[in-house]
Amino acid sequence: MKLTDAENAADGIFFPALEQNMMGAVLINENDEVMFFNPAAEKLWGYKREEVIGNNIDMLIPRDLRPAHPEYIRHNREGGKARVEGMSRELQLEKKDGSKIWTRFALSKVSAEGKVYYLALVRDASVEMAQKEQTRQLIIAVDHLDRPVIVLDPERHIVQCNRAFTEMFGYCMFGYCISEASGMQPDTLLNIPEFPADNRIRLQQLLWKTARDQDEFLLLTRTGEKIWIKASISPVYDVLAHLQNLVMTFSDITEERQIRQLEGNILAAMCSSPPFHEMGEIICRNIESVLNESHVSLFALRNGMPIHWASSSHGAEVQNAQSWSATIRQRDGAPAGILQIKTSSGAETSAFIERVADISQHMAALALEQEKSRQHIEQLIQFDPMTGLPNRNNLHNYLDDLVDKAVSPVVYLIGVDHIQDVIDSLGYAWADQALLEVVNRFRGKLKPDQYLCRIEGTQFVLVSLENDVSNITQIADELRNVVSKPIMIDDKPFPLTLSIGISYDVGKNRDYLLSTAHNAIDYIRKNGGNGWQFFSPAMNEMVKERLVLGAALKEAISNNQLKLVYQPQIFAETGELYGIEALARWHDPQHGHVPPSRFIPLAEEIGEIENIGRWVIAEACRQLAEWRSQNIHIPALSVNLSALHFRSNQLPNQVSDAMHAWGIDGHQLTVEITESMMMEHDTEIFKRIQILRDMGVGLSFLFPPPTRRRNSRLDEQRVTAENLTNSSRPHSRVFI
Repeated sequence: MKLTDAENAADGIFFPALEQNMMGAVLINENDEVMFFNPAAEKLWGYKREEVIGNNIDMLIPRDLRPAHPEYIRHNREGGKARVEGMSRELQLEKKDGSKIWTRFALSKVSAEGKVYYLALVRDASVEMAQKEQTRQLIIAVDHLDRPVIVLDPERHIVQCNRAFTEMFGYCMFGYCISEASGMQPDTLLNIPEFPADNRIRLQQLLWKTARDQDEFLLLTRTGEKIWIKASISPVYDVLAHLQNLVMTFSDITEERQIRQLEGNILAAMCSSPPFHEMGEIICRNIESVLNESHVSLFALRNGMPIHWASSSHGAEVQNAQSWSATIRQRDGAPAGILQIKTSSGAETSAFIERVADISQHMAALALEQEKSRQHIEQLIQFDPMTGLPNRNNLHNYLDDLVDKAVSPVVYLIGVDHIQDVIDSLGYAWADQALLEVVNRFRGKLKPDQYLCRIEGTQFVLVSLENDVSNITQIADELRNVVSKPIMIDDKPFPLTLSIGISYDVGKNRDYLLSTAHNAIDYIRKNGGNGWQFFSPAMNEMVKERLVLGAALKEAISNNQLKLVYQPQIFAETGELYGIEALARWHDPQHGHVPPSRFIPLAEEIGEIENIGRWVIAEACRQLAEWRSQNIHIPALSVNLSALHFRSNQLPNQVSDAMHAWGIDGHQLTVEITESMMMEHDTEIFKRIQILRDMGVGLSFLFPPPTRRRNSRLDEQRVTAENLTNSSRPHSRVFI
């Protein structure tokens, strides 16, 4: 091909520069023949320069475009407007091997000396197009996401938003079409209510974060509906760590917030421990506040049967109602209640109702467990765990309530005697079984208006409203009859008895009734138990006096302030002296003369009776020895010993020691025995009596019952003034 001068000039000026260009350069003449093809073009198309120079440009055009290409060039050369001339765009290039690559193509039209030349500059755009395609697909994917997404530039202006964003806030958002939203900042575009007060500030703070973060906000849709959203922001940096964009995603958490609010409100209410029924109503009201047009009911299961627990709007009618029912279960899976929800059809989604029902049944289960724990604690506080009877706290509340109502109850303080025998024989576990048997017998006799409780150990309290004397004594006897038959424990019979202290006084408070009942039972037990005793104010004064008198008696015994007086004993027929009786006397500086009828029982109560008996025996023997030294003949000297003294195994030794110390023979000493002692079936006591008999000591019995007199070896039988006073039996008077 022959080159013109213009071509030579062009060659001299442009070809060296184009030859070194990184972009592929292709120059065609007026005949559409390739006249320049640089190394970069060789690399792009895969053709050698020699294969292309002088050939028609069609060989470089993709095969599917070749049929139309000549007409396109002709139209352009004849003055038609080229679509790509002077522009830069992406075109696919077909290589020699038939493969195709994306390129960035720029076409220039040059006219010189009446001829038209075209220069094409081409570079490989495969990576760019791949990225662009990836971006395009990503944009399509993001646009089809259910979650709203916006892209911000470094100045926090919106550059892109997806379809979900426009749907959440309205396609034409508050008067702004989507195209107009570009360039706006989110805190300006979004409708932010005044409450919560920090709503807008927190959104602005989130927008200007430079690291991933999220927060929750209350916004308004274009219809004015309030929705809670969670907004997350993720900065995008380039390879040089320069901020390029920020991606914000949004999610509607309105239902989640409602669920959280429901749960929070119910848990907060539980912390204040409202009554069980009120707690159920709180649960129902909170469910109804979340589920529009709904009616909620709760039922607790008792022995498998549903019992109405609570409902916030009884009898409420729900139009086109759908019913939801869920079983409330305990931690072990056992059914504890039922939750029923009626909602208007279409008011809420089924999924949301199920979520509300699920969390609500768990809250209801917690409320049931809380009530169960409260009842258990109440049981521990108010009831005895072993017997199930009310305990002392319960008794106090019960008595206080009666007193507040101006009711005067009768209080029976019941002590079970001889439980120690069961403990000694079989142990504490069997003793508990014995007490349970006694309780069961009590329960079998309990009347509807009577109240029974266990206050401690072996002590129980019965409260009755029958307060006339005949009924009080009848109830006391009925209580004692409860244990008239022995308790069978481990196939062994154990005879038990009851000591009962009774207190009744109009208008008295709980503490008075209980303390006086204690005084009464103490009196019974000090006298051997197995009986009942009324309390009276006189008894109370007597108890106080005994405390003071008891202390004085102990001091008198330790300081040897007692004395013996002697009363002669003569035969009624002859007047002959046959003995002298030694009688203990006590004169206290403060209390004056204290008769034996007072200080002897007191000594028995405070544990000093044996000391008095030992002193009486020793002093009597001393006096006999003194009279003997003065040649005063005394046939015998009688001393009166308490029945309690005979329970001491030291009694025979004490008598023997005193006799030996003063040289007294046994026939000179007589010991008087009381009726109460002879009534006891105690072989040890009779052994001690026999030892005294073997020592030659005489025995005198004070008014014995005929059945016991026949079985006792007695030297004399005596009737005292006290016997005469207390005797009410006709045959006794005849005997006297």
